[in-house]
Amino acid sequence: MDASFAYVVKFWVSPEGSTTIMDWLDNKHTAEVVAQPGFRSVRRLCLEEKSDDGWQAYMMIYGVESREALMRYFESEAPKRFAEERKPFAHYLRTERAWGAIDFKIG
Repeated sequence: MDASFAYVVKFWVSPEGSTTIMDWLDNKHTAEVVAQPGFRSVRRLCLEEKSDDGWQAYMMIYGVESREALMRYFESEAPKRFAEERKPFAHYLRTERAWGAIDFKIG
């Protein structure tokens, strides 16, 4: 990931919503986010952990060219549109978001 900033979304998917949510992520949402100005890459991790209620944990790590680019994204219409798209999944998806500068790298 050749970016100076990262946007991280950790999320949990219920077994009942897994097929629908992963299809939306794989065939629509993730590509649309990476197409936003300043976004350079994305990686998704299927985490080893599950929540106490059996939901699978994942993490998306987006490489972004700068903090300013991420702030422009947050101020754009895209996050509002994505929030609307997520509404049908509200009972099957939990998310946490974080972001920050890359301050150490090897390789």
